Amino acid sequence: MFIFIRNFIHKKWCIFRNEVIKMLISIMTEVFLNFLLLIFGIIIFFLVSLSLCFFLSFYFGSYVIGFGILTILYFLIFIIIFCFGRDITRFIIKNLFNKSFIKIFDHKK
Repeated sequence: MFIFIRNFIHKKWCIFRNEVIKMLISIMTEVFLNFLLLIFGIIIFFLVSLSLCFFLSFYFGSYVIGFGILTILYFLIFIIIFCFGRDITRFIIKNLFNKSFIKIFDHKK
């Protein structure tokens, strides 16, 4: 009888351990893939910005003007996000996401 209980507990422990290992591996995979996507996004953003700066520099004939235009543009975007970011985020969540979630979870229609 004791051997039966011991084997039962051991099997349950192995099943639990395997499930925990699977869950940890899936979490670590998600974190790793999100980190890689973030790194690739940063690299792409940097290269696109650099290309746009060189294009504007070629278009206006001066590196200072080309890089300055993009610097001023990024500075204005930063100021707008800093001042109105909370309001814009609330507007997006309140109007766009709320309506789409209501459509998804509204089974009466």
